[in-house]
Amino acid sequence: MKLKSLLVAAVFAALPALAIAQSTTYPLTIQNGDTTLVFEKAPERAVTLNGHVTELALALGLAPKMVGTAYLNHPILPELKADYDQIPILSDGTGSPALEVVLGTSPDFAFGRLSAFRDTAVAPVEKLKELGINAYVVKGTLIKGATMADVYEDIGNLGLIFDIQPAASALIDRLKSEIAEVTDKVAAAGKPKVKVLVYDSGEDAIYTTGKALQTHLIELAGGENVFADIDETWSNVSWEEAVARAPEVIVINDYGQTSADAKIALLKGNPALASMPAIQNDRFVVLPLPSAFEGVRNPAAVRTLAAGFYPELFQ
Repeated sequence: MKLKSLLVAAVFAALPALAIAQSTTYPLTIQNGDTTLVFEKAPERAVTLNGHVTELALALGLAPKMVGTAYLNHPILPELKADYDQIPILSDGTGSPALEVVLGTSPDFAFGRLSAFRDTAVAPVEKLKELGINAYVVKGTLIKGATMADVYEDIGNLGLIFDIQPAASALIDRLKSEIAEVTDKVAAAGKPKVKVLVYDSGEDAIYTTGKALQTHLIELAGGENVFADIDETWSNVSWEEAVARAPEVIVINDYGQTSADAKIALLKGNPALASMPAIQNDRFVVLPLPSAFEGVRNPAAVRTLAAGFYPELFQ
């Protein structure tokens, strides 16, 4: 087991850095899922439509080119707050802005999760393209089974699109290094994987993660999502099935109006879960939901998870 863990860590650490050109030659073509984006020049007026992508753009130094942000459902990272406070907010923390509000900023670029680019949110990517706005969708929301490699690909693409390749390369290297500090420590300990259940929400059933980035973050931290086999990124599962999979730790996604403590109390008070090892041993890890989404908080997520799985390693 120890040898296997060390080999996994070695493979992860040996992954080659993304090959990012030092400068962009326009016109630039970027494939984003099924959409082909063509950039005649670097965007000048960008809007970000989710909190975690806003933080990613700010971490890349794009504040001078950002004309609007939206859907910040968590406090901005302290080191990014000064730049964030200078950018217009297009909606409150509960939803996407209307298309008319976005158009009012005269944007030429939009960046967000797939859920932002629907008729019920801002507008589909195709409609924005017709309006002269290139919309880039977070890759992890376009596919199943997202990993940090997909996060790095998004950062690399932003580097190309905005002609800021050195900044993109530096950010990728920093995120890789911070994650490796944790994965190396867990691998060196040679401990068996911890069986993990993610509790996001739900009272009649459990809304949990399957083939989403959070499952990969759990794996990097030395855990194994007991519902990794679900063929959806997120899904409802029954209490009975959760008990049958005998998770040793429950990860609580912390966000919204229901506190983490309230979620833990709900689970501990449910008699149907009484035989679950995680409940019997009172093992919960509280994870701020923004760190489970693609962005600069992912290393913090891996560290938080690993410290909860193996507290003896992270005193």
